[in-house]
Amino acid sequence: MASLTIVLVPGAFHVDSSFNTLGAQLQQRGYNTRTWGLITIDKPHISIDEDAKALANGMLKPLIEEQGKNIVLYLHSYAGFPGSVAIAGLSKAERAAKGLQGGIIGLIYQSAFIPHPGNTLFQMIGSNYTHWQAPDGTTGLITVIDPKGTFYADVSDTLGTEAANQIYPQSLLSFNSPSGPVCYQDPAYNGRRVYMHTKEDQALPPRAQDMFVNDSGVIWKILKLDTGHSPFLSEPVHVAGIIDENTKDFLASFDTAGVSLIGGLSDYR
Repeated sequence: MASLTIVLVPGAFHVDSSFNTLGAQLQQRGYNTRTWGLITIDKPHISIDEDAKALANGMLKPLIEEQGKNIVLYLHSYAGFPGSVAIAGLSKAERAAKGLQGGIIGLIYQSAFIPHPGNTLFQMIGSNYTHWQAPDGTTGLITVIDPKGTFYADVSDTLGTEAANQIYPQSLLSFNSPSGPVCYQDPAYNGRRVYMHTKEDQALPPRAQDMFVNDSGVIWKILKLDTGHSPFLSEPVHVAGIIDENTKDFLASFDTAGVSLIGGLSDYR
């Protein structure tokens, strides 16, 4: 699996170390992992567009275009916004059709937003901040009132408290800036989209997750977990197994030359 890397992108308020436990589980299964910390964390006046460009230019393009890596992209919560934009032109199916090595072989959205162009996160949560969010127009940041209860209600007290202490403010602009063009709808990802639905989520209600999937306009493989917003901490072994299983399915959908076995090449142009 030397040519394959699983890229983990945590959501709003979370730093890259949030995925240390999940990353370790994946590494035990033989995978290379990389975690990208969003630039909207603890920094005011940073937009979704800037987050998307940073993810693309700082992580995805170097791995794919410079190293020829195959990528499985795991997007948590808010990361669905910048991740949906950052993948433009980087699917393996598109690149293989041009004779290029590497590319994104599949997408896994975990209780994540699935935006359309022009959507803002604020709109997608009902144009009203939730009871656990505290926006501050003076600082340009939004904070979480109860990190443990919101993100880690089903995580053990010790681990959950430790994780809650690593929650930071988020750029307020990231909630109010519009999404750019999204690419999860590209036919290159047909049969290669997974949505992990968290049924006991205290941060992003299950009904909202259902709405995102239903309004996306494309088909997802839906996996429902009996967890809160952070199964990467409450059930890391289970989540690693899900990523492992679906990564193998993604790989199996390409032949040895990297050509898609789903549909014809004309579907990816």
